Amino acid sequence: MRTVVPTLVLLALVAMPPLAGAQKTRQTGAARATAAVKPPSAANRFVTVVEFQRAKRPANANVSVEGYIVLTEKAGRQTARLSLVDSTDKVLNAQDATKTARTGAPCTVAVGARQHPGWVLTAKGLNRLTMYAQTGRLCAPVNDSPPKVRIQGNVGPDKKSIAKVTKIEYHDDFGEWRELK
Repeated sequence: MRTVVPTLVLLALVAMPPLAGAQKTRQTGAARATAAVKPPSAANRFVTVVEFQRAKRPANANVSVEGYIVLTEKAGRQTARLSLVDSTDKVLNAQDATKTARTGAPCTVAVGARQHPGWVLTAKGLNRLTMYAQTGRLCAPVNDSPPKVRIQGNVGPDKKSIAKVTKIEYHDDFGEWRELK
C-alpha cells in the first residue's frame, strides 16, 4: 500500500495539464515544418485516384490520395512530377507507363527541399517508389512492382491534380505506412 500511493500521485502529476504560466518549449525548424502538415478531413481522404478526380475538390484543399507512382520525371531544377494511378497491372513497358500516366493524377513535388532530404530522384529517394523514371526522352524502368503510396497535398487549379505535395507515405515490406522523409 505504501508504494501504490506514491505511484498514483506521480501518475496524477504526469497526467495533469501544464500550468498557465509554464513556458513553452521552442521548436526547431524541422519540427515546425512537420507540425505544420495537418491531415486532411475524412471527406478529403481518397483510397483511389478515380475517387479523387471525380470529387473535384476546390483548389488548395488539403487532400490525401492512395495509389501507385507509375512515372516520375524532373520538371525543373527543384521540381519533379509524379503520376499517381490506381493500378500498374497493365504497364509492361515505357510506352504503357506514359499512356497510363496520362489518366492518373499528376503530383508536383519540391525535390531536395531542406525539410525533406529524401525527396530526391535517386534509388534511395523517390525512385524506389516509382515504376518508371523519365529523364528527357529516355524512360527507364526502376521497379517491377512499386509499393503503394499515400500522397498528401493541396489540390491544383484543375481540381484533378495535387499541385503541392506536403507528405509522402509508402507501404513497407510488412504492409505498414512509413513516411518518406
